[in-house]
This record gives sequence, structure tokens and C-alpha cells, in this order.
Amino acid sequence: MIGVVCLNKRAVFHANHLSVVWRAVTRTIIESVRFHRLIDADAGAGQEFAVRLQSSAASGGTPKPPGAEVTHRRLADADSWVRPGHARRRLRRRGRRPAAMVSPRRFAPRTIRGQMLVVIIVAIIAAMLLGHVVEEEFSSDSYLTFSDTERTVERALAVASMLEVSTPPERALIVARARQRDIDVTLVSASAAARMTAASPTLSRSERVAAYIFSPEYVLPSGGRRIALEGRPALSLPIDGNSVLLVRDLPYILYSDGFLGPVVYFALCFVTMFAFLSIFAMRRVASPLATISRELDRSDGVSEDMMLAESGTAELDSLVRALNGMRSRIREMIDNRTRMLRSVSHDLRTPLTRLRLRSERLEDLELRKGMMSDIDQINALVEETLDYLRADATGEKAERTDIASLLQTVQADFADVGFAVTYLGPDKLAADCKPKALVRAVTNLCENSLKFGTRAEISLTRVDETIRIDVADDGPGIPAHQRKLVLEPFSKLDASRESSKSPGFGLGLSIVSDVVRAHCGRIELDDNRPRGLIVRLHLPERLSD
Repeated sequence: MIGVVCLNKRAVFHANHLSVVWRAVTRTIIESVRFHRLIDADAGAGQEFAVRLQSSAASGGTPKPPGAEVTHRRLADADSWVRPGHARRRLRRRGRRPAAMVSPRRFAPRTIRGQMLVVIIVAIIAAMLLGHVVEEEFSSDSYLTFSDTERTVERALAVASMLEVSTPPERALIVARARQRDIDVTLVSASAAARMTAASPTLSRSERVAAYIFSPEYVLPSGGRRIALEGRPALSLPIDGNSVLLVRDLPYILYSDGFLGPVVYFALCFVTMFAFLSIFAMRRVASPLATISRELDRSDGVSEDMMLAESGTAELDSLVRALNGMRSRIREMIDNRTRMLRSVSHDLRTPLTRLRLRSERLEDLELRKGMMSDIDQINALVEETLDYLRADATGEKAERTDIASLLQTVQADFADVGFAVTYLGPDKLAADCKPKALVRAVTNLCENSLKFGTRAEISLTRVDETIRIDVADDGPGIPAHQRKLVLEPFSKLDASRESSKSPGFGLGLSIVSDVVRAHCGRIELDDNRPRGLIVRLHLPERLSD
């Protein structure tokens, strides 16, 4: 207590001393500033008085001394220092604002290296503090080893054996001598022991489990049992039919003399702590990377409305900015290519029209027929290219749509003109999609099926959270090693599917692939049984904005 009082007096003395020093320094600064202001005012007044003296000498008047003005300025300056409110008003008139509070997050490290360094420093400090706490707990008398507990119980059993062969006066003397030797024993009647045990709170479930697992290997005499008195472990040892020896305040058994020693406990504490900190550090770095990967997988890679958000360390934010910049450049390159091809394809229509008009004037029928066929083929290529580029440049937004109704409409349009197109699936199935793009994709698949086969079958199913659309035909099919090739623009297979009377230009499946990619889905080509091809579209049921 004396040391605490001395420490408090010393702290008060140092605080008073620092306060006096601070006031002296502040007063010195204020006087210095005031002195320089007065000097500047006197110098300015002196120069002004000299100018007035020269002007008065020229005019014949008498100048006024600057003493009154200087005195007025001094009083104004002194008054501004004496009155804090006036000084604050002067500062506000000059446009100064009070300093804003600085957020602690401003000083947090933004780089991975800085965050890892902070984690290591925190881990070292936490290890030191935890080691100090564990050491204090182990040094307490309430936590002993198995051997210490067994020694205490053996001494209590020895006292109980002596009490069994002693007379009542001797029992009181034995109990008193045992307490003098730090053996906390009490001799009570059996009824009193029962009341004390019933009134005392029992051990918690965790304490009972720990006592069962880490119980020392000592054998109690007949009738002896482990009990709880006032929330602490104790022993009840019967002396005779009327008396019971209570051994109070048995130590908690925190570790043993064998494998579970202090070193193991220290190691477990430190390993657990470092494991938690390591998991935190890994999640801090891996979580933004997983988010970036997930966003890239979900998007088509070039959409402006799917830019990645910067929400991580400085290195990860730099990576996100680089990816967003690359995505913008790719999008710009695609837009430029699309505009160029659309303009070129559009400009070809005028020369083709002139060629058609000139070809119609030819007298040679065979030559005119050949030229008209070539012009029609070029015109079809231009139209299909424009359709492909128009589908690539579409900005259609996804909306909740009944896909079953869309597919039934496509089937009905083909059936009305006599084509063998059927639909298999539910009457209603709502999902997120781009309706116009999806109708165009399914229409292209049906046209390909009827171009290279005699019938087409549209089927719609839901698998978990995925919508599956199958378009099957009975045509020649596509070899497995060429199925990736046909998804590229202007790719054609001469061997299998080019024997039709109306050959295409290799853009139909490319348009379908682009539509599926815009829906964040995937496309599969499989064999139909007994012959033909199945084009399977896997689309997510919900599309993110």
C-alpha cells in the first residue's frame, strides 16, 4: 500500500511538473509571437510616419505621431490573445476549419507484406502474454500435478485412519494438528455432511468431464467418494457410522507428470494461437482472390457492367485494376472490329446490287445464271455476317421469362410452315434469360437440324439450378474430334454436313455459342441415337445483374 501511495505521489508530481513546463513553453511562444507582431507594427508605423512627414513637409502641414495607432494595435493584439472566443472568430473569418478526426483504419497497412508483418508482431505479443498467463496459472496452488494431488489425498487418508482409532477428544486434537500442516480437513456428523453436500453447487459438466479424464490413480476407502463443496472438488471419508471427514479444497488437476506436462500445454496453446492467426492471414489473402476468380468465371470476360470491385490489399487492388483495364481494352478492340466489319459488310450491298442489275442484262443465259448464283451467295454471306455481328453487339438485358413458352413459340413457327419440329417439356418454366437472343439461338439450331436432317426435337428440363435445352436431329452428325471446331466462326465440315443443297457459312453454331456464353452457360455436342446430333445448352436459372 505504501509503495502504491508513493507511486501515485510520484506520478502526480511528474504530472504537475509537466503541466508547469507546458504552460511556460506556451506562454513563451505566445509572447514571442506577440513581440514579433509588435515589432512589425512599429516598423510599419515608422515607415508610414516617414512618408507622412515627407508629404507634410511638401504641403506645409504637421503629421500626427504614430504612438496612438501603435498603442491601439497593441491593445487589439493583446485583446485577441486574451479573449479566446474572439481569436476563434478571427480564425473562422480567415476560412480556417477545425481539423477532422483521423480514422484508425487510415494507419492500417494496405499491402500484403505490411499485413503479414502486423500478424507476426501480434502473434509474438499474444504468445508472450499467453505464456505469462499460463505460467501464472501453473504457478498457482489451485493447479497441481497428479503426484501432488495423490500426496494430498494420502495425507488425508492417513488422518482418517488415525481418527478411526482415536477417542473424541483425541480426534479434535488430530484435526487441529492436520490443519496446522496445511491439510484442510473438517470432522462433521454424517447428517451435517449430507446437508453441506446438498446445499453446495455441483461441478460443471466440463469440470466433471475433466475430472473423469484426468483423475489421479488413488483408491478411496469403502464409503469414500468425491464430492463438491462450494463449487470446489472435495472428498468425503467416513470415520464411523456417525462422523465424516471432509477434505476441502482439493487442487484442480491441470496437467499430469506424464505425457500431459506443462511443455505440452504451452505447445498446444501456442500452436492453436498461431493456427488461428495463420488461418486469418490466409483468408485475408485468399478470400479476395477467390472472389476475383468467381466473378471472372461468372462473367463473359468483356462486359462493362461486370467490372471487378477493389476490396482488398494494395497488390490485389492493383491486380483488379489491371484486369479491369485489360477487359476494357478487349471490349474496345471487339467493338472496333465489330464496327469495321459491319461497315464493310454494309458497304458491300451497293456493289452487289449494281452487279445484279448488270448481270440481268447479259444475253448469255448460262453466264447470267452463274453470276446471279455467285451474287446470291455473296449476298447471303453478307447478311449472315451482319446477323452474327448484330448478335455480338446486342445489349439485351436479362429478365425473368417463361422459357417453356419461348420454345413452344419457336416450335409452332416451324410447324406452321410444314417442318417436323416437336417440343418435349413442361408447359411453364420460369428462369432468367435474354429472350430475343435465346430465341435466335434455338431457331438457328432448328434450322441446322432441318438443313442437315428431316426433323428436329426440342426438349426442356431443369437439373438442380440449371436449365437444360436439347435440340436433336437425325442428320449425319459431327465427329467428336471436330465438335470444338464447328463452334468457331466461318468453320465448315466438308466431309459430313456439306452435302446439303443449301450449305451455310459456318456462323450458326457460333451465334449459339455466343448466346450461351452471354448467359454464363455452356454448350455440349453429343451423338443422337440411332443417328444424328444433339446440341445441349446448359443455362443457369438465375443471372446476376
